[in-house]
Amino acid sequence: MVNCSIVTYRTEEAELSSIMKLLKGCPEVAEVYVVDNTYDNVGYGRGHNKAFEKTFSTDAKYHLVVNTDIRFEPDVITRIVGFMDAHPDVGHLMPRVLNVDGTDQHLAKSLPSPLDLIHRRLFGSHRCELAFPETGFYDVRYLSGCFMFLRVDAMRRLKEKDGYLFDSRFFMYPEDIDFTRRMAQVARTVYWPEVSIIHDHRRESYESLRMTRIHAWNMLKYFWKWRGDWR
Repeated sequence: MVNCSIVTYRTEEAELSSIMKLLKGCPEVAEVYVVDNTYDNVGYGRGHNKAFEKTFSTDAKYHLVVNTDIRFEPDVITRIVGFMDAHPDVGHLMPRVLNVDGTDQHLAKSLPSPLDLIHRRLFGSHRCELAFPETGFYDVRYLSGCFMFLRVDAMRRLKEKDGYLFDSRFFMYPEDIDFTRRMAQVARTVYWPEVSIIHDHRRESYESLRMTRIHAWNMLKYFWKWRGDWR
């Protein structure tokens, strides 16, 4: 019922083994596709696009894009599948995402503008963060790429509309913003905080000059693509 994809790049074996064990322990999970970018780094989105094509050749109803640094309780996938089955208009779901210490990462956000990005770099706070009650579910056009639970039928509609799923022009970072706002044109994209996962977020672009340059360049490409329509 659920296929999953993981893109790795020099990922520690223990970390990959941990998420694989979690996924294989979920009765709803059918296939897990691991795209290793170590020897040919084609980028995050392009790597997942390879796995999407594999899913399209199966009868899977859902596809989960997940990072290796994600952890969750065994019933999380079961609960999300139940929610998606009950809400056929939802094409993309993100649960509440927590830090290791249990604090909220606030990864359901409004669409950013260049000024928001500058503000975050200067002051360390994200003006796009949205606050929601811990019950209910909410339509959001910017959901993090660390855990994207997708309806395959909605993915097919998105590809039919645009000709692609993740935009391969983005090497990494803004591809989840672009994907969510485009998916919102063909199906609902929702944040559901009644289920939570843990994300051991590294924030590499804040610690590496090279990653900072990659982040900045790809965000410039994102803003150019959506020029005149940042909100």
